[in-house]
Amino acid sequence: MNEELRAITLEHTPELGTFPTIISGLSLSRREQGNCEGASIYSTSLAFIIDGQKRSVIGDKEYVYGKNHCLVVGVDVPATFCTIGATHEHPFLSLAVEIDRSVLSDLIMQLEEIHGLPEKPVNEALCVGQVDDDVWEAVLRLMRLLDKPVEAKVLAPMIIREIYFRVLQSPLGTSLREFNAKQGASAQIAKAIAWLRENYASPLSVSELADNVHMGVSTFHRHFKEVTCMTPLQFHKSLRLHEAKRLMLTQKMDATTACYAVGYESPSQFNREYKRQFGLPPYRDIKQQRGLGRESFMSMQ
Repeated sequence: MNEELRAITLEHTPELGTFPTIISGLSLSRREQGNCEGASIYSTSLAFIIDGQKRSVIGDKEYVYGKNHCLVVGVDVPATFCTIGATHEHPFLSLAVEIDRSVLSDLIMQLEEIHGLPEKPVNEALCVGQVDDDVWEAVLRLMRLLDKPVEAKVLAPMIIREIYFRVLQSPLGTSLREFNAKQGASAQIAKAIAWLRENYASPLSVSELADNVHMGVSTFHRHFKEVTCMTPLQFHKSLRLHEAKRLMLTQKMDATTACYAVGYESPSQFNREYKRQFGLPPYRDIKQQRGLGRESFMSMQ
């Protein structure tokens, strides 16, 4: 299966980068030297590593994963990443399936009626692990549809639903259930993160945000840090900086315009915090990224 998946992925990624496909929600990624580092907001998704190895850092936690691993991203979260040892002959290859929350919630309700609630909640935004051959077979059937657009329109949604179902049945499924449940601390934190994603340019009151999701401030802080490996204020700042970087890279904004666009009032403060986050001041960082031909802000993979 892996060899066929690798061949299909290479066929549909003729150059470096991340590419949407004819199947809604499915994207493919290929990275080599010079395209090995980046920063992004990992969106709620399932990612499958076809070849190579990668390191992702979320807050103060590092994840290393590679070939045949599955990643479950339960909530949107800012991250930096670097592929390990990718070359032209052996590029890092992966695919990602965006999660449709309505479909997922329907499946969770059915599974809870059968199995009950999970016994051991998983509170981290990113979970990594192995999945069985049934999952990979469904992924392969989905990938085979890339050259069959008529069949893809009918069959792809059913296969994606099957992939959700099979991952939910695996140990990694606990994370998906917790963050998409109607109740529980993880679900409350997921709601808070959704609010922050929509309102990153607004000032943040942690007490008001905690109140909005019906949690005490200290409890909210503790659960938020468990999920994101960041405090709410750190998460808010990181969202702003990642969005500013995206605006400068993809919309050619200058640093000052991007600074104000994401809610900063002081360009000097923005420059300091940007350098602390990404290692270089805005102008030098964006110039370097463009000079190396990197597209940092791509979908989760």
